[in-house]
Amino acid sequence: MRYYSLNMYYKKKYGEKVRKISVDAGFTCPNRDGKKGEGGCIYCDVSSFVHVPEGGIKNQVKEQINKSQSKGVNKFSVYFQSYSNTYGDIGLIVDRINEALIDDRIVEISIGTRPDVIENNKLEVLKEKFGKYNIVIELGLQSKHNKTLELINRGHTFEDFDDAVDRIKAYGFGVCAHIILGLPYENEKMMLETVKYVSDKHLDFVKFHHLHILKGTKLEQLYIKGDFSLLSEDEYIYILGESIKILDKDTVISRLVGDSPKNITVAPDWPESKLSFLNRFNQYLEYKNIWQGCGG
Repeated sequence: MRYYSLNMYYKKKYGEKVRKISVDAGFTCPNRDGKKGEGGCIYCDVSSFVHVPEGGIKNQVKEQINKSQSKGVNKFSVYFQSYSNTYGDIGLIVDRINEALIDDRIVEISIGTRPDVIENNKLEVLKEKFGKYNIVIELGLQSKHNKTLELINRGHTFEDFDDAVDRIKAYGFGVCAHIILGLPYENEKMMLETVKYVSDKHLDFVKFHHLHILKGTKLEQLYIKGDFSLLSEDEYIYILGESIKILDKDTVISRLVGDSPKNITVAPDWPESKLSFLNRFNQYLEYKNIWQGCGG
């Protein structure tokens, strides 16, 4: 492989495949409930999150473990995905994490949240209560450019993100940054500056997403006006390849391309499937002789 994938990381750390179990813990977001803003980020629609089974947290985890066992998977990472999973009382956060830890084969807790709702007291309690697990805090960076963050209504600044990373790492937790390539009005230079920050900061994990337009979002309204265009699949592959070049070789790439339900996706009409995209991208890296960190 020409890049450090999540599967490679898991096999190196645990000696075998690890299945990530997505959990909806019922939290909301300060950018939706009025504390920071309303309506969330301009691209956000909750139905774009990975589908999780209905029912309590325990049932969600149990159902997905049972399905994975039949495929020979015996280690699991619980991923609190939807919205901001440290936005609330720390006692409630601890209770909901505990509800998910129903199996001794769970080795990792991955918590999706925002940099402005991950206060030190919460980090301290997480370390105290769940220190035996590998803990990864996933934060939406999207872009290092404040002008873009304001446009997409993130409700926090790049400086907020940078500060949160320093505090999280001080507690010994892993950090995963989410980046969207192709945000409105960003050029190649701006996108690569965001990737360069992730590399220079030596973040543990990164997830790349391409921008897609979902029905009923504010981004759809902006897209309809025709003020910006989306990346084609070829353009995305090129920029992703340039990103791989400058990325720290020790940063795990947890995702290379996003996805969304086709019934609510306005554009783009690619990828046809994640597998077809990965095949194309790997062929591109081979053809261009690109590997992670080769241009850093």
